[in-house]
Amino acid sequence: MLRRLTWLALVLIFATPAAAAVKPGALFTDGVVLQRECEAPLWGTAAPGEKVEVTLGDAKASATADSAGKWVAKLPPQKAGGPHTIVVTGADGADKVEIKDVYFGEVWIASGQSNMHWTFSHNIKDKEKTLSESTDPLVRQFTVTKGQAKTPGADVKGRWYGASRENLLAETTNGASAVGYYFARELRKELNVPVGIINSSVGGTAIELWSPGGGLYNNMIHPLAPVAVRGAVWYQGESNCIGGAGMKYVDLQKKMVGAWRELFGPEMSFYFIQIAPYSYTARKTPTLPTYALPEFWQAQAEAAKQVPHSAMVVINDLVENVADIHPSDKLNVGKRLAAVALAKNYGRKEIVSSGPTFRAAEAEGATIRVRFDNIGTGLALRNGDQPTHFLIAGEDKAFHPAGGTIDGDSVVLRSDKVAKPVAVRFAWDEAAMPNLMNKEGLPAGSFRSDDWKLGE
Repeated sequence: MLRRLTWLALVLIFATPAAAAVKPGALFTDGVVLQRECEAPLWGTAAPGEKVEVTLGDAKASATADSAGKWVAKLPPQKAGGPHTIVVTGADGADKVEIKDVYFGEVWIASGQSNMHWTFSHNIKDKEKTLSESTDPLVRQFTVTKGQAKTPGADVKGRWYGASRENLLAETTNGASAVGYYFARELRKELNVPVGIINSSVGGTAIELWSPGGGLYNNMIHPLAPVAVRGAVWYQGESNCIGGAGMKYVDLQKKMVGAWRELFGPEMSFYFIQIAPYSYTARKTPTLPTYALPEFWQAQAEAAKQVPHSAMVVINDLVENVADIHPSDKLNVGKRLAAVALAKNYGRKEIVSSGPTFRAAEAEGATIRVRFDNIGTGLALRNGDQPTHFLIAGEDKAFHPAGGTIDGDSVVLRSDKVAKPVAVRFAWDEAAMPNLMNKEGLPAGSFRSDDWKLGE
């Protein structure tokens, strides 16, 4: 009888599943940067129904794991600084996990395709100078490991690392975003707080993959929620331009940003790059119409108008070779993104963060006056004595190159081939690198005043 009871006891011991160990999510490892001055959600897994406690000094938060074993606890707002240690414990103090070297500061998501993903192992202008100066452990990136999923995943994979030559060159597949790094470095310099970038980017990807149901959204964006972030910076569009998205991109971007804001908060800032001039029809996709890139630029500009808390950065002056879809100057891309954030998020109203933007075109007899907003301290030319890449047309809809002069907030245009101009287009060419800018050095982006059907 005793032998039988012993055998039953052993069966029960080995048949009873062990309680799941308390485990923080992948974002919450040593070196993590958390968003300052707001509730900081942390999450992970434990046994279903288990109570989990999170402590940071005197600050405490608790949560109970749901039926799937997931818990979310929210630490109270913290000021910028560190290092801190966060302690996560399970029921009765079991499964104690310490997260060390924790800082609070500014946290941003950096996403998009290859121009955002481009690491310092690629062709980056002044790379050696950057790497020799990269010694700030409070500029940090968490690079999300690439991958797709058919359904939203429970967690991401990746790691945090500080800015150093070794870390910035550590990987090519899942390495540090150069644009993300320069953006963070600029914020760090201006704000003097730790800055963390969550780099979730993959080359050659269309925006649909980053939206609900898309494989990258499921695997690399949705599992990041509900992390607290200040905003997102986005460099993507080449794949959709090649695919002929045109003005449809407006709705695609609105859909994606709306979905991200459901995850990360309705006022999450969203700042993005207008893709660079590139000879798509000559090199990449000869079947594309010649207006494919200018129309795509128009779509991006319209998306910036229609999506609240968003802004677009123009970089048509940072391209050295229109036959290279990856411009090497990532420093100024990051700095221009940072200028927008500093002006819009951090109260730096003195910073001019946009180049001239089209306001209106007014016919004046044989000339047409083009008025601009965001002229800073005035309109200027990067080179030459006349603004370049302007086209004007009369009622016949035939566009011709036009000469012009700067007059206050306007450019006045004329062409001997157009007696009475009624419409203007600017930088309406995939290889256009125009010279119009404001005196702060930020360029004007492509636009058109007409709504005529393209291709006719």
